[in-house]
Amino acid sequence: ERARDYLHKTGRFIVIGGIVSPVHDSYGKTGLVSSRHRLTMCQLAVQASDWIRVDPWECYQDTWQTTCSVLEHHRDLMKRVTGCILSNVNTPSITPVIG
Repeated sequence: ERARDYLHKTGRFIVIGGIVSPVHDSYGKTGLVSSRHRLTMCQLAVQASDWIRVDPWECYQDTWQTTCSVLEHHRDLMKRVTGCILSNVNTPSITPVIG
């Protein structure tokens, strides 16, 4: 909530949603609770939110994914859902961009 409010106040961004993406079990952090349980906890944590959702994609992959791969997944999902092209810091775009 605070991050969204801050970004709105800058006048540079319109936050259209938030995503929680629990990491895969093979991430390897000691003491990490199973992804099944973390996924459930995250879903319960955001159930009252009208703008934050939990995406289980990362948990359901065969192995741990790099942050870049996860962000590409979310970028591609947003493109399919909104029909907009999201900005890519490595490839400037002249098409409409969601900040």
